[in-house]
Amino acid sequence: MKINRNNTTVLLILLLVSLQSCRQRNNKTETYDQYRTQKIEPRDSLFILHTVKEWGKKNWYTWENFSKMYKMTNEQVEYFIEGTFYSPNRKRILVWVGEKMPNATTIEIYNKDDPEVNKICPTGGDTIYTLSALIGDRDSINQIWKLYPFDQQQAICCASKKQAINILGKYYFGQMKTHQTYRIMPSGKRKGHKESEAYGYNLQDKDFWDKCWLFQKDTVGSYGLYPFQIYGYDYKGDKCTQECAEPYKPPAVDYPEEILKLYK
Repeated sequence: MKINRNNTTVLLILLLVSLQSCRQRNNKTETYDQYRTQKIEPRDSLFILHTVKEWGKKNWYTWENFSKMYKMTNEQVEYFIEGTFYSPNRKRILVWVGEKMPNATTIEIYNKDDPEVNKICPTGGDTIYTLSALIGDRDSINQIWKLYPFDQQQAICCASKKQAINILGKYYFGQMKTHQTYRIMPSGKRKGHKESEAYGYNLQDKDFWDKCWLFQKDTVGSYGLYPFQIYGYDYKGDKCTQECAEPYKPPAVDYPEEILKLYK
């Protein structure tokens, strides 16, 4: 599947971990129902699913126009939501969005001796599932969401939704708190330097939305962007300035009036 990332080594490791997790079929598949209790608003479901469908058509980021590489179209993809987590004021959302699709063969033949290799998931079954996260932000509950990929953990090439949910659940409810990722230090002796720092909270923790640095604006390495709005940093020298941040730039999406009027 298509991945557009600067740090391909880190992404490759992440994908290999996800693939390995999906192959573990003998273990109990925990789906973390005790934490996935919030119901998504119908309008948000319509809005988010329409967004990722359009991203796929535009072949943006990890959302793929499958007809470019595989013997299938995006009409054969079933998009679904399996986890919704609102902030208390409902101005932020973290949502797990997935794809169910046929394990289609590639247009180009990469291995003539082993046809099974020429598929989206060479080790997968006839139907495969993926699951990853988006973060949404807005200033008012009657505004539409500004959505950004948040793929700290992805589940790909899974045989079922349960397997995909299990992978994201392990991360967001157990591992996220100690997972270290890069940020621009906002103060202290290392102000302006890129350092690795743990998120400090799991998704179910009550202080996640208020105290996790993921929701603290970066005013040193960007012009006031949240870390989840930043694709990466590009700078030369020892310290980062506000010019360093490269924000995510999702493609423009046209929304049906039937969806937009639900937010008025």
